[in-house]
Amino acid sequence: MAKLNHEPEEIDEGFPEGVYSIKVKYIEIPYTFSTGSTGMRLQFDVWNQDGVGFETWENVVTSSPKAKWKLKELCFALGLDYDDPNLKSEDFEGKEGKADMHRKAGSKWLSINHYLSIDAPSRGNAGTNSVDSPGDSAPF
Repeated sequence: MAKLNHEPEEIDEGFPEGVYSIKVKYIEIPYTFSTGSTGMRLQFDVWNQDGVGFETWENVVTSSPKAKWKLKELCFALGLDYDDPNLKSEDFEGKEGKADMHRKAGSKWLSINHYLSIDAPSRGNAGTNSVDSPGDSAPF
C-alpha cells in the first residue's frame, strides 16, 4: 500500500470569516426540522473574489413568525420581493447574492450569519472582513 505523505500537524483552518458571494444550488421545500418547525433547506455555492469556494447548507424556518426575519433577509439578498404573495420556491433557484459568513465556536465550518441586501454596501468597515473587496477602504 502507498503511503499518504500527509503532515498531520499541518491543519488548514479553512476559509476566513467575511462576506462571500452565494448562489442557490438546491432548495428542498417543504422541509420539516427536528424541532417540528417547517421551512426550507437550501444548498449554496459559496465563493470568494478569486472564485475559490465551497458548498454549504442552510435552514430557513417559514412556519414561525419569530423566524421570518431570516426569510425576509434572504429574499432581499437575492433580489426577491418578500411581500409578493405569489413567491414560489422556484424563484430562489439559481439566484445569487452576498452573505456574511462566520464560524461558530468549536467548528471548522463557516455558516451564514446574515444574508446581505443587494443594496448593502460592503460591510468591511463594520467589523466584518470582506473577502470580495480590497483590504483598504475609505476612511469614514
